[in-house]
Amino acid sequence: MATKLEDTTVKGTSDNNKKGGKREELAKEIPPPPEKPEPGDCCGSGCVRCVWDVYYEELEAYNKLYKSDSMGSTSNPS
Repeated sequence: MATKLEDTTVKGTSDNNKKGGKREELAKEIPPPPEKPEPGDCCGSGCVRCVWDVYYEELEAYNKLYKSDSMGSTSNPS
């Protein structure tokens, strides 16, 4: 039984690669931005690694990735 499930998964994967390969490549280039913490996620007790610290570190890394990727994909006309 497990073999049939694996065969189905492999077939579905190859079909998706043919149809939406370019969309998947674009999605892999730039990940979605980090999710902003909800107001209740921070306990307010001054934790060493607050959820806001983690968020801003991830956001900074995302912005660097986004800037470096957008710089590489735009061509300079001069």
